[in-house]
Amino acid sequence: QVAITETTFGGREELYAPENGIMDYGSLIYITLQRASTAREAIAIMTSLVKEYGYASSGESFSIADENEVWIMELIGKGKKEKGAVWVARRIPDGYISAHANQARITTFPLDDPENCLYSPDVITFAREMGYFKGKDKDFDFSAAYAPINFSGVRFCDARVWTIFNRIDPVIGKKYEKYAEGYDMSLERMPLWIKPKEKLSVKDVMELMRDHYEDTPLDTRNTIMAGAYNSP
Repeated sequence: QVAITETTFGGREELYAPENGIMDYGSLIYITLQRASTAREAIAIMTSLVKEYGYASSGESFSIADENEVWIMELIGKGKKEKGAVWVARRIPDGYISAHANQARITTFPLDDPENCLYSPDVITFAREMGYFKGKDKDFDFSAAYAPINFSGVRFCDARVWTIFNRIDPVIGKKYEKYAEGYDMSLERMPLWIKPKEKLSVKDVMELMRDHYEDTPLDTRNTIMAGAYNSP
């Protein structure tokens, strides 16, 4: 009952060096699913594979689940500098929902909570070496260092997370509505997870995945973007 899904966030272009490894994200998923019996075991296998054989894809967000836990792991290679990858994995608290859509979502994270947060030993030091981060370790932001946010990352990626959160909790949706429009990079990033007011069914989640911003400020129906057949 281990499941793994992914979205690609790309990240800093200089960290993509497919010639420096043989494990692309697809192979990483397939091989891990053959070997892992829990989500935590999957994280250990995936990170050990890229450490030993190198990573041949750009930045990825992985959803990793078993019957008891769900984690989000974000991982990016080290470019031509060295083999392997840097990564952070966070466990979604019970009763909460999270989402990712082609933009790195993990920002700051706890450094001393191995039950709920795992990370590569060099995730911060490598960012310092590359000039991506200056400051105290506790203030380190994975997304800011390895996949800085920009207009397209918000408007076409994080906005898809926002519309899911908006349908679950309109108060949260209203708070981050301006952020989702993507015009002001100084606005607060959305939380990694939120708590639904009511328990979600499988059908509810299916409907969330079929959302097209209907009845929100990002709704493209009745605009030229919708085309001749008013596609949402």
